[in-house]
Amino acid sequence: MNVMRMVMMVCMVFFGILYANTTIELKKGWQLVGVPEKLSDMSVFENNNVEIVWGFDGATQKWRGYSSDANITQKIQAGAWAPLQHLEAWQAVWVFSRHDWNMTLESSTPPQDAANNDIKLYAGWNLVEVPQQSVVSEGFFGDAVVWKYAQDQEWKVNDATLNFPSIDAITSSEGLWVKSETTHTIDVDSTLSKLHTFNDETSMLAYIRKMLQMQHYYPYETTSGRPPMVAVSDAENIYSGTNGDDTQSITDATSTNLQEAGVDEGDILKHDDVHLFSADNANSRIVVTSFQKLAAQDYVPLTQIDMNGKTVMTMYLQDDRLTVLSNTQRYTIADAAETTVGTSLVYDPNQRFSLDIFDVSDIQHIRTVASHEIEGSYWDSRLIEGRLFLISQFMPNVTSEYPKIYVNTVCTTLQPDEGMECSTGNDNSVDSDEEPLPLRPRAATLECNYDIKAWNANNCDQFQYDDTGAWKYDYDNPVITAENLTPFVTLNGSRQALVTPSRFYAPYKLNQRANITTISSVTITDGHYDESVSFLGTTNHFYASPTSLYLVSSEYPMFFDYRHGKEQQMIYKFALGSTITYKGRGVVEGWMLNQFSMGEKDGYLRVATTVGQSWWNRETKNSVYILKNVDDRLQIEGTLSGLGKPAETIRAVRFMGDRGFVVTFEQTDPLYTLDLSDPVNPKKIGELSIPGFSRYLHVVDADRVLSIGRHADAEGRQQELQVQLFDISDFANPRLADTVQIGTAESSSEAEYNHKALAYRASDLMFGLPYQSYSYGINKNSSEHFGIYQIEGMQIRLLHTLTSEGTEWGDVGRGVIFDTRGHTYGALIKGTHMICDTVK
Repeated sequence: MNVMRMVMMVCMVFFGILYANTTIELKKGWQLVGVPEKLSDMSVFENNNVEIVWGFDGATQKWRGYSSDANITQKIQAGAWAPLQHLEAWQAVWVFSRHDWNMTLESSTPPQDAANNDIKLYAGWNLVEVPQQSVVSEGFFGDAVVWKYAQDQEWKVNDATLNFPSIDAITSSEGLWVKSETTHTIDVDSTLSKLHTFNDETSMLAYIRKMLQMQHYYPYETTSGRPPMVAVSDAENIYSGTNGDDTQSITDATSTNLQEAGVDEGDILKHDDVHLFSADNANSRIVVTSFQKLAAQDYVPLTQIDMNGKTVMTMYLQDDRLTVLSNTQRYTIADAAETTVGTSLVYDPNQRFSLDIFDVSDIQHIRTVASHEIEGSYWDSRLIEGRLFLISQFMPNVTSEYPKIYVNTVCTTLQPDEGMECSTGNDNSVDSDEEPLPLRPRAATLECNYDIKAWNANNCDQFQYDDTGAWKYDYDNPVITAENLTPFVTLNGSRQALVTPSRFYAPYKLNQRANITTISSVTITDGHYDESVSFLGTTNHFYASPTSLYLVSSEYPMFFDYRHGKEQQMIYKFALGSTITYKGRGVVEGWMLNQFSMGEKDGYLRVATTVGQSWWNRETKNSVYILKNVDDRLQIEGTLSGLGKPAETIRAVRFMGDRGFVVTFEQTDPLYTLDLSDPVNPKKIGELSIPGFSRYLHVVDADRVLSIGRHADAEGRQQELQVQLFDISDFANPRLADTVQIGTAESSSEAEYNHKALAYRASDLMFGLPYQSYSYGINKNSSEHFGIYQIEGMQIRLLHTLTSEGTEWGDVGRGVIFDTRGHTYGALIKGTHMICDTVK
């Protein structure tokens, strides 16, 4: 279960309760306020609190008035003003309040009602507000001129040519004067998620800074310096010699299992049909061997690439270029000259990772082509026709101080109450180097006795005290002393900005996390950094076709008023042409499982989602959406809902051509076959329910689908690993053709959640599955296995199992199947740990 999703759902319920009522703070005198609820009864502005309310009808460009005072009502009528009888959720009003008070409104608008999602603008002047619990930027209204007013402040405007302060942010319940050139309706949800760019660096940085302030979130950035980047040295210093000629190539070797043909995915094991490169993170290196050495069961590496303390995350091998993405070491010796035992280490909190490209055309003289360092966290990547598309995330951070606010409060003047003695031994004086939050004023100020009733009644514990008086920190106005707002990239030692204003996209909603997601392109032949495109938002799922790249923000519910109670995700599309181009965005309800929840065909994007959680309530909704890029939107063309039984959630998805396959699970495993040939009218064709569930689906051909998952008992409890073969030759009536159960309930395989752990070759339908077995008895032990199977007709046949006893192998490895010397071999490789044997 996704813990963050659980937290999000709990928060949605909490905030749904919180926002069931709306409270508006009104000050004495005139103010321009928004009422984010549809009002049909204006008596909430009753006479004891409010003298008069003025609204403005944008359709007629005329004022409307209301007062519960009969005399004032007569004056409104005498002035030929129309009565103000109701308000839409997006309409604002001028209110003259008799005193300070809080107006509480019960929500009368159903959560799904569109009234909270639209703003109607007429040509001319409009008195409006943003009818959701949101904070938006001044650009929310596009080209319209927006005026904002608050008591004791100047008017503010979004037009820099006017001699007034600029609007920095717009919040719910703030009334606005908006001058529109046309009559149109603003879709709030759509506009909040719409992306825009910036004209210059100053405005871009100001926007990011503003988002951080909206969140009251200032991640601490250390002032200590970064350790110098340790570059991989030239070949003669980092490689051991080879032992003979191991350059004979093999045939029909399994390679990285891909979602899309032509879209390479990084992995910890890569090969070129001659040599294999395996990440050995236990020793911070890449181990190089050959297929011929494996076949001869010679497990001594040919050579190695020293990564100098970096941890390899993934690798690519194409056209004699080994591309390595790794995490940079974040601990350095405090004193470089100190090498004795007990040397202290300094942690470097700066976010960054490395991109190294090696020329491996001559295995005895591997050389470094490029060595780059990118600020941020590595997320994912794809390699398409020699271009590496790299997804990274960066969290802006600042160092800030909060100023003190001295408060004129009775707490500093409370007199001691005779007979009320404070407890002994609690001197609450403030030292010069610390300022604790006291339980009472300083003993030096109030001696030892004080009036505890008055103290509590005035909430004096909220303040801290010194010789000047009572004070507290001003958390709303931090003083920023240092900031790191955007990521940089260091290209072979030369540092430059990774983010540029004209290619930095941001939504109009400000009150969300200010994480930056960047798509970068690098040509692997020479390591040339091509370009980057960034957007302000967090990415949780990613899918790439040969021509498009889709990023999904699972934080998109943050765009919505929590009263809506919907879990929705925003999808951003980028075209992968000669340049990376932002094409548009779309929204779907529910959450996605993984990258296989998406698939593209003929310009249409298919998306599978689940609304709800079986642990949350007994109602879930599983759907497949088909979207098309129209202008700057991903528009839903077709929808198929009703997949699965109540409380079942999607556990596996695969889109292939005009077909789709979806597995749901709660206690049994329904497999659904889908016809997606008509994008406007997707159909469920067949279904099959069996015990257990699948986590990964692999389409063998038009008649067969292979799955990897778990067996389950009648109550849905997970049991052994399970490989299943489905017969889909009758697409309307799929059937289970064969099942292989592996190990015990304690056995595990990375292939359950990472498709790249599956070794598969289509030539003879042979596949390999690495897995671990554990024993928790008196003699605890574990063993590593690589099961090699073959599909024959509608059966799965076990050919061979490689086994290595012991725990020293670690938990991440890959298997490979290959042919040489007239035999088929299987090998399991985890860094320097290798085992190989003939299969047949």
